[in-house]
Amino acid sequence: MLQFDDVLRYVLGEFGTYQKFCFLLLGLTSLSPVLQTFAPVYIQAETDHWCVVPGAGNISELLCENATRQVDCDTVVKTRTIPHEVVDNGCTNVAIFSKCERFYDVNIVELLHPSAPSLYANSTIPCDLGWEYDTSQYKSTVTQQFDLVCDRHYLNALSTSIFMVGNIFGCPAFGLIMDKYGRIPGLLINVTLSSIFGVIQAFPVNYVMFAVTRFLLSLSCEMSGFVLATEFVGPSRRSRVGMVYCLFYSVGYMLLTLLAYFIREWWILQLVISLPNLLFLTYWWIIPESPRWLLSVGENAKAEKIIRKIGKVNKVDIPTDLFDGKWRPINDSTEEITGESSEQSSPSTLLRLPNLRKKTLILCYIWMIDTIVYYGISYNTSALAGDDYVNAFLSALVEIPAYLVGIWMMDFRYFGRRWSVFITLMLSGLGCTCAVLVPTCGNIAWLEVVFAMVGKFAITASYGMIYVYSVELFPTPVRSIGIGVCSTSACLGGLLAPQLLLLNKYWKPLPFVVFGVTSLTAAMLTLQLPETRNKKLPETLEEGEQQGRYVTKLSCAPVQPRNRPFPGYPKMHCCTWLCQTPYRHSNNETYRFCVVQRIVIQE
Repeated sequence: MLQFDDVLRYVLGEFGTYQKFCFLLLGLTSLSPVLQTFAPVYIQAETDHWCVVPGAGNISELLCENATRQVDCDTVVKTRTIPHEVVDNGCTNVAIFSKCERFYDVNIVELLHPSAPSLYANSTIPCDLGWEYDTSQYKSTVTQQFDLVCDRHYLNALSTSIFMVGNIFGCPAFGLIMDKYGRIPGLLINVTLSSIFGVIQAFPVNYVMFAVTRFLLSLSCEMSGFVLATEFVGPSRRSRVGMVYCLFYSVGYMLLTLLAYFIREWWILQLVISLPNLLFLTYWWIIPESPRWLLSVGENAKAEKIIRKIGKVNKVDIPTDLFDGKWRPINDSTEEITGESSEQSSPSTLLRLPNLRKKTLILCYIWMIDTIVYYGISYNTSALAGDDYVNAFLSALVEIPAYLVGIWMMDFRYFGRRWSVFITLMLSGLGCTCAVLVPTCGNIAWLEVVFAMVGKFAITASYGMIYVYSVELFPTPVRSIGIGVCSTSACLGGLLAPQLLLLNKYWKPLPFVVFGVTSLTAAMLTLQLPETRNKKLPETLEEGEQQGRYVTKLSCAPVQPRNRPFPGYPKMHCCTWLCQTPYRHSNNETYRFCVVQRIVIQE
């Protein structure tokens, strides 16, 4: 069968003009998933709120005769009707108006008394009539519409976790659709469903409907365009192009911040980020089907037509024998190359072999922590000191240099894959930990944002590099299974991230403590993985089990003449070796445990 990688490498070019054109258009499809993923930062923002007080209008007229501004009047009314509670603002304990309680059975006549608040000090009740909200920054949010505050505040984080659960089901489902029906049909179904459920989500009648539409919306997998874009690219450029593709995610996040700044009604913002998806339906006539997929399913005639079109745009000559089964690439081996290994593999294979098990568990943990910290910082920008919109924009902006630095670090000879991931995870952990130590008030409160952005920069670089690193660590028979297991771990991290942010109810910096500690532990575990830069990818389970394994020579002494079996027997040395991990000796005897072996070798 004609290998499309060979066609790209020796005929079309690995990343020519046509591939760049498709890459740019397909990158635009990634904007919508990013907009939907991070939309809760704005559409579900929690604003200042307080209890609705019965007869508040009459109380306002009675108490505010001398008030010069409406703000002053509101403060006077709240002082007489809402109790105070003491909270820690990061520097000291301060008294604020209660968000979840009000005075019980307020008497208008008694409110005129200067000591009215003390009269009701021991008679407070929860907000039984609902809440009023501060609309100075957000005109409307989902939180305001469905009263997701006080004893219902956890529902905000729950809907975000439900969105992440949808990804667990959506990405495998769309993977099956794209493998069976083609990349373009899968992509168009994806953008269509995203538009439909995105529009429906803008008009929920209750919280349950909102949460259900969030789940259905998340079923459209963001990787559809990524798969098609990378299949047009040659093998030597694929990892680098894959990381550059991530820049579209950063652009989408910055675009969301700008849209949210000018659109303060949540349902209008939801429509604006959903309806443009319908424009991608025009890709049916613009982007061709993947020639790689067409060749894999035997549609050689359609693949030939697309390859010739790519060659025409790239201004290269197509060999006349390319499609007749006789063409071979330059320096091609005469041996038959098979794309699949004969070894049987399953998810249990990842845990059956000890060295592979260790790598799998470490990678799953790193993927999960990368996701937790990445989404945790992104969703938590409104809790940082400073303006919500500026913080969110900076959080997106630092991702662009992070991906570019990650590309450079992975190929830098002094770093490679392992040390690059270690350094970025360590830097992320230190940034999050330092953010905890900065007081959230005073003249240096801005340092909290700086350290948080350092953590976001580092975790973004790690997030981009760990995919490439994982592909190079798993052997071919279980590579897809391994990446799938790691992706499931990442989805679990995305599910946990919104829940961890609820810890700030107990202590505001606590989420960043979790982000810092887990990043540092992930960094230390990275050192247990082997380096893969400029190394041959493991093609078999045996090669994968040998990867990163070495033996250390401890001592060596010649065999004394009196111990030789007979005169003239070849002089031999008896050497002691320490097997760090299990290995297969030349006599095909497998040593399964780390033991000291005494091996006799002949000179």
